[in-house]
Amino acid sequence: MDIINKPIGYILKFCNSLMGNQYILALLLFALIVEIVLLPFGIKQQKNQIKQAKMRPKEMAIRKKYAGRDDQATRQKMTMEIQEMYQKEGYNPMGGCLPLLIQLPILLALYNIVMNPLYYICNLSTEAIDQISTIVSSHTGASYDAARNINLLGDMKKMSFADFANVEGMTEEVFENLPNLSIFGGALDLAATPSFTSFNLLLLVPVLTFVSYFLSMKLTRKLTYQPATTDKAMGCSNKIMDFMMPAFSVYITFVVPAAIGVYWIFKCILGMVKQIILKFAMPFPVFTEEDYLAAEKELAGKAQKEKRAPSGRVVRSLHHIDDEDFADTAEAGRARREALEAQAAEDAKLRAANGKASLFGGTRMKDDSKDEGSDKTTENDNTDKGNE
Repeated sequence: MDIINKPIGYILKFCNSLMGNQYILALLLFALIVEIVLLPFGIKQQKNQIKQAKMRPKEMAIRKKYAGRDDQATRQKMTMEIQEMYQKEGYNPMGGCLPLLIQLPILLALYNIVMNPLYYICNLSTEAIDQISTIVSSHTGASYDAARNINLLGDMKKMSFADFANVEGMTEEVFENLPNLSIFGGALDLAATPSFTSFNLLLLVPVLTFVSYFLSMKLTRKLTYQPATTDKAMGCSNKIMDFMMPAFSVYITFVVPAAIGVYWIFKCILGMVKQIILKFAMPFPVFTEEDYLAAEKELAGKAQKEKRAPSGRVVRSLHHIDDEDFADTAEAGRARREALEAQAAEDAKLRAANGKASLFGGTRMKDDSKDEGSDKTTENDNTDKGNE
């Protein structure tokens, strides 16, 4: 994991030094850098959504065609038609997943960096961190996990450089540039974990995390393109997710240091700002009622045309197997069935004619007749030569 953690640790170290060792500001700057890096992917995602939005009239026409039918076979047919339309228009439904996949390793790396700032930000060796842990424990009487040294960092700031002068790699400059995890005059310690057992400013972190995440999900759903759907269960599921995901993020803030929750808050706020900018810079197309009617007429015109092979023949397709069962496709279904029956009858006549010709050797007799005529011509020529 160090192949990801160390580069991100250097970035966070740069942010910390740029912000005067104020860790909360360093987290804000780091969140801003992440959003800027992911901006090209956000633009690509917005373009992908615009492409999908342009197909909305056709998609609505397809859904209206199957409106009122809830059986599985019909739903599969409708989904198949929509997917075929997507493929024809060159739209990839999975094209917007990349930004989400990229953010996950960044968040996991940030967790490791926040939990181990002495290693990833201060660049101290594990041996030096063990020495520091022993020294701080002798002053505070508390025990520390060297692999999770964020709490160790908080107590180091209460001591002087002289206490760590003999630690390998520890210089006065390194000590002075240790990240400051306390804000509001020490009223809020980013190294601590929020808890209901102690009511203090730390409880603001879970509350603000829930509010920011909830607003972010609501705003994102409002400003991004939402595909047309007639599935009521999907709408209910979205409402549940609007509360479940923020609630889950609140649970996370109660088991990790407050610094993680603060970063989450910054990320949600900056994400909303980015979404608003993209919405106004690259708006979705707006359609009128005439556009939807035109799409319905186009779809109806295609339904009247029989699906034919390159040879012009009508082909059987499971896609049209139950067209006659529904009012809006019954006429086209009957026409298709009649065309198939007429074609089958014509094929049967052709096979019968070919079978009869083969039975009497039609082609062979024609060749023999031609050969017999040729023999007679040769015989006559020989007789004429004899007479001469």
